Amino acid sequence: MRRFPIRSVISSTVLAGLFITLAAIPALAGSMPSGNAAPTAYLTATPLPDGRILYAVQSGDTLWKISAITGVSLDELERLNNIHREDPLQAGINLILGIVTPTVNQPTLAFLPSATPSPLPVTGKGEICVAFFEDTNGDTTWQLDTEGMVAGGQISVALTDGTEVGSWTTDGVNEPHCFADIPAGQYNIAAAAPKGYNPTADMNQHLTLSPGDKVYISFPVQSSKPGASSSGSGTGSGGGGSLWLGLLGLGFLGVAGFIIYSVTRPQKLDRW
Repeated sequence: MRRFPIRSVISSTVLAGLFITLAAIPALAGSMPSGNAAPTAYLTATPLPDGRILYAVQSGDTLWKISAITGVSLDELERLNNIHREDPLQAGINLILGIVTPTVNQPTLAFLPSATPSPLPVTGKGEICVAFFEDTNGDTTWQLDTEGMVAGGQISVALTDGTEVGSWTTDGVNEPHCFADIPAGQYNIAAAAPKGYNPTADMNQHLTLSPGDKVYISFPVQSSKPGASSSGSGTGSGGGGSLWLGLLGLGFLGVAGFIIYSVTRPQKLDRW
């Protein structure tokens, strides 16, 4: 019966293990989370007679996307519709965004009260300036001397009655971008982080623009690329797994080299 040298058996086993380990590292390291899809602006729907405000689900919508474009939190959407944020949504169904108190028509008075002076409506225009910046230290505050602007962010500015006054995609150079000479009133500013970045603060802002005001709004984001610092959730698990797998592979190589050296080194013969 043919006998194989123990040195050949050990070497073949070690090399096979190395090939398996090195083949697994790219597969696991490539499972990094992709960037978020950029939501579009939403024009607030008119409440139904029963007070419900509905949203018609479009193809490709997710609960996160609907929350980003409507300003309604994920927790509120889950509670109002008895669903979970990970549940798939079917196009065409209606989701409840909120419930308001239905208006009741008051009967017309036979005798009108005496007229009293009414306050003049607030008129005038203002300005809203927007930008995205790299929130390096994660404190959501823009340090102008160390934290630069970020390109690719999408921003939409609309009145709360659904009238959109403008939108802007940042280029990282011509910001802050200002929406000038817009009417005073209540505004909803919706933003979507650029691909490869995670937001570190709320991407939906609400404000009251008074006549003559100039308001600045900056949206903080952090890079989700490997090796970049980020305080956002979901960016550390893939990189950590790849690091440990790489260290395991290096350790395996060291042990394999020691075994091969021990088996192949010349043996000293004792002299009689």
